[in-house]
Amino acid sequence: MKIAKDGIRSIVKVGYDGRVHKTFRGTDRDERFANEVRVLKALEARGCDFVPRLLDSDPETLTIVTTNCGAPAEQSISADRAAELFARLQDEFGIVHDDPYPRNITYNARLGQFCVIDFELANILEDPQHRRDADEAHRILQWCGISRDGNRRPGNQDALSVFSSAMGWADSAALVGEQSIDDNGLIFAVSDGMGGPAAGEVASALVVRELRRFLPAMMGDFHGAADPEGLLEAAVKSLHGYVSRVGERDPKLTGMGATVVCGLFYRTRVTFAHVGDSRFYKFREGALTQLTYDHTYVGSQFRAGRLTELQARTHPRRNVLQQAIGGGCQFVSPQVASSSIEEGDWFVICSDGLVDGLWNKNIAEALAEADRLGHSAEQVATRLLDWAVSEAGRDDTTLFVVHALRGGSEESGESGDEL
Repeated sequence: MKIAKDGIRSIVKVGYDGRVHKTFRGTDRDERFANEVRVLKALEARGCDFVPRLLDSDPETLTIVTTNCGAPAEQSISADRAAELFARLQDEFGIVHDDPYPRNITYNARLGQFCVIDFELANILEDPQHRRDADEAHRILQWCGISRDGNRRPGNQDALSVFSSAMGWADSAALVGEQSIDDNGLIFAVSDGMGGPAAGEVASALVVRELRRFLPAMMGDFHGAADPEGLLEAAVKSLHGYVSRVGERDPKLTGMGATVVCGLFYRTRVTFAHVGDSRFYKFREGALTQLTYDHTYVGSQFRAGRLTELQARTHPRRNVLQQAIGGGCQFVSPQVASSSIEEGDWFVICSDGLVDGLWNKNIAEALAEADRLGHSAEQVATRLLDWAVSEAGRDDTTLFVVHALRGGSEESGESGDEL
């Protein structure tokens, strides 16, 4: 490991996997260790995304392991910008940093943002947003995955999968289930194939199958990764290379390709990656947000304000992809990002068959109805699928509905529009 800091109060090392190891030294080292653990847990429970995430802690060696927040930014950030970050930390998340100066700020180039580090002497105030405390917050996901053939051709060119990982091997989960994500994450993936009836079905099956191979091999268990965004991006690029090679070797599969959208749900965040026009939505407190943007010319024109949603939905080139896994694309640049998970959130991960039949406002309506009536993820998934097929139904329609349950406990854990 590379030594990043060797001081009186701590030694900080960065592992080859990018994770940061901080071992406390000197006066009151055990109290400072315990305090930083408490603060980082509180920050994660409160949804702060510009601080390190605690991955592990060892009270015997007084060592914490965190995600990597990038390079020191003391020379590149202004005093005013630094003061804004520390003020936001207190006002939005109830954490008072004991040393609010640029020396405790880094820059994460991948995320394009400044981050605050070193919380060993910070103070925890009452949460301004009244979220649950770290010791009480248990994330329980309930989900349902479902697919139906379209009527314009025989067979189904969509594929879907949900799995976790143990020791670098995928561990399949049922398409309908409920599970805690406190200790290990879950991946939900949807793929929509293209390239003719046989080739499209092969392509989407390869995408979800090989994602189950690449991602566990890169991450190990689905927790503790220093850079989950980077690993997801690398896995998707590996998928592209693999599907392209398979298509080149078999004349019957020449030009086959597929979309992919996948989300890694772990503790308080979901990290997602996407290529094509399958989608990832989040619904929170009555508002629907499309987290992904379509890799199409029509989608780019909609985002630029040059097309209305109606015009985009009826445009003759709406399904022409600018990027796909395989499909003759020379390279792909996946959209990779993350979003917070709060109790009560709904997520929809779907192929374009769903949005052929439903406008974004329809999806929001179904999820709002589920909140009012207390519907399960399976009820919502069935409702959305039936509704979409009744309105369109020509294309294969595939989706996951994922719900972060309210009032989760360890016991229960065991058992904006954008095209």
